[in-house]
Formats: sequence, C-alpha cells, structure tokens
Amino acid sequence: MLVNFKIKNFKTFKEETEFSFERGQKRELSYHIIHTDNYELLPVKAIYGSNACGKTNLLLAIQGLKNFIIRKSIRQKKDDYIGLCSNFDNYEDPIEISITFICDNKEYYYYISFVNYFKEMESKIIKETLKENNEMIFDRTNNKLEFSSDEKIIKEHYKRFLDNNLKKEMTKMIEENIKPTDTFTSWYSNIDNKLCEKIITYFSNITTIIDLEKFNINSYIKFVDKNKTYQDRNVDKLLKELNVDKEKILFEYTEDGKINNYVFYKTDSKDINIVAPVNSIESKGTVKLIDLLYPIIQSLQNGAPIFIDELDASIHHEIIYNLIQTYGDPEINTKGAQVIFTTHNPVYLNKNLLRRDEIVFIEKNNNGSHIHTLDDYNIRNDQVYLKNYLDGNYTILPNFDFSNIIK
Repeated sequence: MLVNFKIKNFKTFKEETEFSFERGQKRELSYHIIHTDNYELLPVKAIYGSNACGKTNLLLAIQGLKNFIIRKSIRQKKDDYIGLCSNFDNYEDPIEISITFICDNKEYYYYISFVNYFKEMESKIIKETLKENNEMIFDRTNNKLEFSSDEKIIKEHYKRFLDNNLKKEMTKMIEENIKPTDTFTSWYSNIDNKLCEKIITYFSNITTIIDLEKFNINSYIKFVDKNKTYQDRNVDKLLKELNVDKEKILFEYTEDGKINNYVFYKTDSKDINIVAPVNSIESKGTVKLIDLLYPIIQSLQNGAPIFIDELDASIHHEIIYNLIQTYGDPEINTKGAQVIFTTHNPVYLNKNLLRRDEIVFIEKNNNGSHIHTLDDYNIRNDQVYLKNYLDGNYTILPNFDFSNIIK
C-alpha cells in the first residue's frame, strides 16, 4: 500500500510536491478507508486537471521509479532520455523522488536524487536512502555508504557487519565498484538479497499505464500450447457482463509461445464461424476493458496500486463508477489495493462515490504544477461537487476558444 509519494524538480513539478494517500479529517464513506497499524489510507484517487497541467507527469515519475528499482539502474535509452527530465527552469538541479509504502506489515521509505547531464546523455545518483519502520537501512551520498549502527537492524539485515573488519572491507569494495547510475537493488543485493527481492517484487506488482491505446493484455495471458488457441474464462465472464457473451474471443499463440493476436469468433445463423481481429468487430471500449481485466485482477489479488492515465478515454463512465466502487468495497478489496486514474470527466464528482480527499486537482502556474484535493476546501456537506466544479470553484478550467485559431 502506498502512503505517499513526493517529487521535486521533475518535469512540470518544480517545487517539492506530495501525493498523499492518507485520509483527511472529514467523516464520509468510512468504508473507503484501508486500515493499517499506523495509517488510514485511501483506495482511490481521481485526478483532474487541464491539458498540460502535469497529470501524466505524476504517473511518469512513479513509472520511472519502478523502472529504477527493477532494472537496478537509472540509465536511460538515448531515444527516451528526455522522458525523465528535470524541470526546464532548473535543469541542472537534481530530480528528487521519494516514496513511503507498506509491504508485509512493515513501512518502507525510499529516497533518490539524481542529475541528468543532457549534453552527455548521462545521469548520476547524488543520494539514496532506505528506511524500514523509520530506522535507517543505508544512506548513500554519491558512492559513499553509511549503514545502521543499530544492533537489531544489523542482525536482521546484515549479520556479517557484526564483524567490524568485514564491514569495512565489504563497504570499501562496494564503494569502489558502484556505478553512478546503479540503484541500491544492484549493490545492496550483495549484503541483503532478501530485502532487495522483497522490494523488487513490491515494485513489480505496481502497474502504470501511461498510454491506454497501446497497452494490451498479451503479457498477462499465460502460454498454454504452441500453435493453439486459448479461451480465457475471465474474459468470457467480462463479455457476459457486457452482454456480448454469445460471441467468444480466442487468443492465438505463435511458435515461441507469444500471443500473436486475439480474435473474435461468432457463429452466424447458418452455423458458419466468422473469424476476425477483435478490434475490427468489438468497440474500442470493449477491447480496452479486455486489456485492463488482468491488471485490475492482479492489483486486487496482490493489494498493489494501479495507475492509469485517461482511464475513461474509451470506457463508459458507468463502468468506471463500478470500478471505483469495487476498490472502495472492503469485502472485495481485502488486501488494500489502490487505483489512481486521471480523467477529464466530472461525472465522478459525486459525494456518494468518492470522498473529498480522493478527488485530486492538479494546476500549473509560473511556479510549476501543484496538487490539492477537494478536502482542502471548506465546503458544506450539502454542496453539489459537480456544479461547483463546472462553475470553476475548485480548479482552473480551460479558457479556450477555437474560433480565435480558425479565424
């Protein structure tokens, strides 16, 4: 479960900005709260904002951090180097990202700052810190390392460091071999591989979908038999819910076990099978729901966060309504999964659907992007969120006139 996420000097986020999942003070939709030992967290965040305000940048920061942990490096490809750029007004200053999350009933805090040298197309980690239950595991500045002196931490995470000479030797060896782009999951695995694997698994379970158009279900369907088709029972259930259960969708495999395509099968009145690519028969919304099915299932099964940009670009708002209700239902969402999505559709601004602290606004001014929630406003309980939003009372709405362009 995510507790909070902070970024600074990343793209449009110039100043330190916190994206928090801790509940606010208002007593509403009490079942929309995930209870932990130390926190009361929210299962849903709906993010509103004008085009180019920074909504996608927030998700890109999460995706970038996930990649750092899993790939064990901040190294980027030349063709997408600009993807994790600093704020252009302060492009020589470090990017700072930190995250607090709960995994196996323990609280973890991870912080990283790094600089991008755009001319050289290179990056360098300036600082890295990891804490467990507020106790330092390690602190890194450039290639210099510091470890906890707490005996309990030493015994749990690096017993060999009880031998001071061995600690000095190992620390020196690691410091001499750390690359400027190596994240801790690279070098710390030599000391405490168990914790490294645990954190890598946590981040691997985070789903970030930045481009829903390009995202597909292929990597989520498990290979069955080469050169055979596969009918998935969960996809069948989805089609039934959408009232298209008289048809079926099959997944075709290539020789190397990858999905080549998923196709639409239907038997006509003459018992002739009609076969066609699914996207040529079904609506884009149906196809996108099929693509999202397993990421959502796995999010709920693992108690993991899922971030989706422009979730309702092709999907009916009533289905998004139901998705929100699913994550807000503690009888279904038993492991504390969280869904975070960006949207332009104000229909979700409903006090019976979302808490005020689950409704997020991102605005951009001369000082960059800023985040606030509906909970920050002193509004009466009888206020109609949707009307106030359309009146421009909560956030800056686009002031746009096509006629000026056309003329």
